[in-house]
Amino acid sequence: MASGMEAVAMDCEMVGVGPFQQSALARCSLVDVNGDVLYDKFIRPEGEISNYRTHVSGITPQHMEGATPFAVARLEILRLLSGKLVVGHDLKHDFDALKESMSGYNIYDTATDRLLWHEANLSSCRRVSLRVLSERLLGWRIQNSWSGHSSVEDARAAMKLYKISQQIRAR
Repeated sequence: MASGMEAVAMDCEMVGVGPFQQSALARCSLVDVNGDVLYDKFIRPEGEISNYRTHVSGITPQHMEGATPFAVARLEILRLLSGKLVVGHDLKHDFDALKESMSGYNIYDTATDRLLWHEANLSSCRRVSLRVLSERLLGWRIQNSWSGHSSVEDARAAMKLYKISQQIRAR
């Protein structure tokens, strides 16, 4: 974890495209260390949307009207991530949706921070959700809306958890 580097938290929402409903980027949100929104756009994926996954993604057909094309959004997002510490939860899926390798980025992932899990009394778990970490360590109830997740809310939660992780390591 590269502390001292400017951090930006990312969360993406996906829809299914094509006959096999492959995951494709439909919204991306980036927030700074204070939780202020740097980027939040609906993105028109490549391919025909076959499942909006609205109950999880919050994405509806109306969001796709006037959405930014994937190729344009991808460049905008990667430009904002360049040279930053990228914070998030289970970021592999977000980078896959961006069709970008994580290897060229400095990453902090709440899904793999065992010290954070320990602080939340979740050491014995094999996987821990952002929702549970947020509830245990922040007292926040996220991802509980019938209309799907909010990528801004999830990015803010990941950033706040990163800051808690930094405080634990400074003890």
